[in-house]
Amino acid sequence: MSDVLQQSSTELYLRLSDCMMRVGKGSRGRPALEVYTGYRLIDVAVAGTTLGRTLLRGALRSGRGEPPWALAWGVLPNDGVPPRVEFRRGRFTLPAPATIFAERFWVATVPGAYRSLTVSADDTTPTEGGRLTRMRTPRL
Repeated sequence: MSDVLQQSSTELYLRLSDCMMRVGKGSRGRPALEVYTGYRLIDVAVAGTTLGRTLLRGALRSGRGEPPWALAWGVLPNDGVPPRVEFRRGRFTLPAPATIFAERFWVATVPGAYRSLTVSADDTTPTEGGRLTRMRTPRL
């Protein structure tokens, strides 16, 4: 993953987006992926959750005036194989490698201006996707 600045077994820093992925503990001791922008927690995905289980947990794109980037993350399927991720801009589609993080989660990030994405695990599961949410800097 070209955007990775630093990775350990419990933290993954993505320099383009200035996002940090950390492994925490969810309910019943299950691993949880915490997603931070700067010092602000924006999402938590818990592995092994049966309610509302989806492959794609979240997706962001750069804010106005920033260098363009796109980011998506989620929980790995039961077979542990990372999904196929494609970022889209109009008719142009860019396949992006999904990197396994902390053995239970996946992360995909690319430089460039993209507005939507699709994520699929295999030919038998439905494809997930949608629009990327624009990153907004909080007002102080």
